[in-house]
Amino acid sequence: MPVAESPLQFFQRWYAEQCNGDWEHEFGVKITTLDNPGWHVVVDLGDTDLEGRTLDRSKAEPGEGRWIWASSDGQRYESSCDLRSLDDALSGFREFALGQAN
Repeated sequence: MPVAESPLQFFQRWYAEQCNGDWEHEFGVKITTLDNPGWHVVVDLGDTDLEGRTLDRSKAEPGEGRWIWASSDGQRYESSCDLRSLDDALSGFREFALGQAN
């Protein structure tokens, strides 16, 4: 991983590395908005090195009015956050993918 790689750059690189002509036709990633307002990130883990890796639901509050939760059942990684914390949510995915998540 490049030293100065941002969470978004890592996310893009990770996705690109999964695209092998097959994976992207059955699996993928989605970033959508929430009505409270915020962001919801879903990453399919099937047929990746992350398949089977779980994460108990966690919640962080990095500042007033800010929140992030994340979990993985081994098939999907999901994270939701307030509208100012998408970068932090993607950072959480990077930690999960690199085996650094608690």
